[in-house]
Amino acid sequence: MTQIRPYDPTLAQDFLALNRAVLVHYDIAPATSAEEARLIGLLDQGRYLSCEIAYVDEIPAGFATWALVFPAGAGMALFMKELFVAPAFQGQRVGRAMMAHLTQIAINEGCKRIDWQTDGDNTGARAFYASIDAPVVDKVSYRVTASDYDRFLNHGTSKS
Repeated sequence: MTQIRPYDPTLAQDFLALNRAVLVHYDIAPATSAEEARLIGLLDQGRYLSCEIAYVDEIPAGFATWALVFPAGAGMALFMKELFVAPAFQGQRVGRAMMAHLTQIAINEGCKRIDWQTDGDNTGARAFYASIDAPVVDKVSYRVTASDYDRFLNHGTSKS
Protein backbone atom coordinates (compact mmCIF):
# COMPACT_ATOMS: atom_id res chain seq x y z
CA MET A 1 0.00 0.00 0.00
CA THR A 2 1.25 3.48 -0.88
CA GLN A 3 1.42 6.07 1.87
CA ILE A 4 2.44 9.65 1.22
CA ARG A 5 3.98 11.77 3.93
CA PRO A 6 4.95 15.41 3.90
CA TYR A 7 8.68 15.85 4.36
CA ASP A 8 9.84 16.46 7.89
CA PRO A 9 13.39 16.32 9.27
CA THR A 10 12.97 12.71 10.42
CA LEU A 11 12.62 11.72 6.73
CA ALA A 12 15.87 13.38 5.58
CA GLN A 13 17.74 10.13 4.94
CA ASP A 14 14.82 8.69 2.94
CA PHE A 15 14.69 11.86 0.85
CA LEU A 16 18.45 11.87 0.27
CA ALA A 17 18.37 8.25 -0.93
CA LEU A 18 15.60 9.10 -3.40
CA ASN A 19 17.33 12.31 -4.48
CA ARG A 20 20.49 10.34 -5.19
CA ALA A 21 18.40 7.93 -7.27
CA VAL A 22 16.86 10.77 -9.30
CA LEU A 23 20.32 12.12 -10.09
CA VAL A 24 21.34 8.68 -11.37
CA HIS A 25 18.10 8.49 -13.35
CA TYR A 26 18.85 11.79 -15.10
CA ASP A 27 22.56 10.95 -15.48
CA ILE A 28 23.59 13.89 -13.28
CA ALA A 29 26.76 13.86 -11.18
CA PRO A 30 26.18 13.15 -7.50
CA ALA A 31 25.50 16.12 -5.25
CA THR A 32 28.28 17.20 -2.94
CA SER A 33 27.77 16.88 0.78
CA ALA A 34 27.47 20.68 0.93
CA GLU A 35 24.73 20.66 -1.75
CA GLU A 36 22.85 17.92 0.08
CA ALA A 37 23.19 19.78 3.39
CA ARG A 38 21.83 22.98 1.81
CA LEU A 39 18.88 21.14 0.30
CA ILE A 40 18.04 19.41 3.57
CA GLY A 41 18.43 22.72 5.40
CA LEU A 42 15.90 24.38 3.10
CA LEU A 43 13.50 21.46 3.40
CA ASP A 44 13.91 21.42 7.19
CA GLN A 45 13.07 25.13 7.32
CA GLY A 46 10.12 24.78 4.95
CA ARG A 47 11.61 27.54 2.79
CA TYR A 48 10.87 27.92 -0.91
CA LEU A 49 9.65 24.39 -1.57
CA SER A 50 7.72 21.51 -0.14
CA CYS A 51 8.25 17.81 -0.57
CA GLU A 52 6.04 14.76 -0.31
CA ILE A 53 7.56 11.29 0.01
CA ALA A 54 5.77 8.12 -1.11
CA TYR A 55 6.31 4.86 0.72
CA VAL A 56 5.31 1.37 -0.33
CA ASP A 57 5.31 -1.00 2.64
CA GLU A 58 7.46 1.54 4.54
CA ILE A 59 10.09 1.60 1.77
CA PRO A 60 10.78 5.04 0.20
CA ALA A 61 9.38 4.75 -3.33
CA GLY A 62 9.29 8.28 -4.72
CA PHE A 63 8.94 11.96 -4.05
CA ALA A 64 7.41 15.12 -5.42
CA THR A 65 8.65 18.65 -4.85
CA TRP A 66 6.32 21.60 -5.21
CA ALA A 67 5.71 25.23 -4.35
CA LEU A 68 2.83 27.65 -4.42
CA VAL A 69 3.31 30.26 -7.14
CA PHE A 70 1.40 33.19 -8.61
CA PRO A 71 -0.18 34.52 -10.63
CA ALA A 72 -2.51 31.83 -11.83
CA GLY A 73 -5.28 33.98 -13.16
CA ALA A 74 -6.40 35.88 -10.07
CA GLY A 75 -5.14 33.18 -7.72
CA MET A 76 -2.36 30.77 -6.87
CA ALA A 77 -1.06 27.63 -8.56
CA LEU A 78 0.71 24.61 -7.20
CA PHE A 79 3.86 24.15 -9.29
CA MET A 80 5.30 20.65 -9.22
CA LYS A 81 9.04 20.76 -9.91
CA GLU A 82 9.74 17.05 -9.73
CA LEU A 83 7.82 13.82 -9.58
CA PHE A 84 10.12 10.84 -9.24
CA VAL A 85 9.22 7.22 -8.68
CA ALA A 86 12.11 4.84 -8.13
CA PRO A 87 12.39 2.30 -10.96
CA ALA A 88 11.54 -0.62 -8.65
CA PHE A 89 8.16 0.99 -7.90
CA GLN A 90 7.16 2.21 -11.35
CA GLY A 91 3.93 0.66 -12.60
CA GLN A 92 2.62 0.24 -9.04
CA ARG A 93 0.39 3.34 -9.08
CA VAL A 94 2.80 5.36 -6.92
CA GLY A 95 2.87 8.23 -9.43
CA ARG A 96 -0.92 8.23 -9.60
CA ALA A 97 -1.13 8.34 -5.80
CA MET A 98 1.34 11.23 -5.73
CA MET A 99 -0.64 13.19 -8.32
CA ALA A 100 -3.87 12.61 -6.38
CA HIS A 101 -2.13 13.74 -3.19
CA LEU A 102 -0.84 16.91 -4.85
CA THR A 103 -4.30 17.58 -6.26
CA GLN A 104 -5.73 17.41 -2.75
CA ILE A 105 -3.07 19.85 -1.54
CA ALA A 106 -3.98 22.21 -4.40
CA ILE A 107 -7.66 21.99 -3.41
CA ASN A 108 -6.84 22.59 0.27
CA GLU A 109 -4.67 25.61 -0.65
CA GLY A 110 -7.36 27.10 -2.90
CA CYS A 111 -5.18 26.83 -6.01
CA LYS A 112 -6.65 27.57 -9.42
CA ARG A 113 -4.46 24.95 -11.13
CA ILE A 114 -1.46 22.64 -10.98
CA ASP A 115 1.43 23.28 -13.36
CA TRP A 116 4.47 21.18 -14.18
CA GLN A 117 6.91 20.44 -16.98
CA THR A 118 8.77 17.46 -18.31
CA ASP A 119 11.59 17.21 -20.78
CA GLY A 120 10.40 16.69 -24.33
CA ASP A 121 12.48 13.54 -24.65
CA ASN A 122 11.27 12.01 -21.36
CA THR A 123 8.97 9.50 -23.03
CA GLY A 124 8.26 7.62 -19.81
CA ALA A 125 7.01 10.73 -18.03
CA ARG A 126 5.05 11.87 -21.06
CA ALA A 127 3.37 8.46 -21.35
CA PHE A 128 2.52 8.55 -17.64
CA TYR A 129 0.96 12.01 -17.86
CA ALA A 130 -0.99 10.97 -20.97
CA SER A 131 -2.27 7.92 -19.06
CA ILE A 132 -3.81 10.19 -16.42
CA ASP A 133 -5.28 12.49 -19.07
CA ALA A 134 -3.15 15.48 -18.10
CA PRO A 135 -3.71 18.27 -20.62
CA VAL A 136 -0.65 19.45 -22.54
CA VAL A 137 -0.17 23.22 -22.53
CA ASP A 138 1.69 25.03 -25.30
CA LYS A 139 4.47 26.76 -23.35
CA VAL A 140 8.14 27.38 -24.00
CA SER A 141 10.65 26.83 -21.19
CA TYR A 142 13.86 28.75 -20.65
CA ARG A 143 16.81 27.84 -18.48
CA VAL A 144 19.84 29.83 -17.40
CA THR A 145 22.60 27.67 -15.91
CA ALA A 146 25.20 28.88 -13.43
CA SER A 147 27.77 29.12 -16.20
CA ASP A 148 25.61 31.85 -17.82
CA TYR A 149 24.93 33.94 -14.70
CA ASP A 150 27.63 36.52 -15.45
CA ARG A 151 26.31 37.04 -18.95
CA PHE A 152 22.77 37.52 -17.64
CA LEU A 153 23.95 39.88 -14.92
CA ASN A 154 25.63 41.97 -17.61
CA HIS A 155 22.38 42.13 -19.59
CA GLY A 156 20.71 43.69 -16.58
CA THR A 157 23.40 46.26 -15.96
CA SER A 158 24.56 47.22 -19.45
CA LYS A 159 23.29 50.43 -21.04
CA SER A 160 22.53 48.87 -24.42
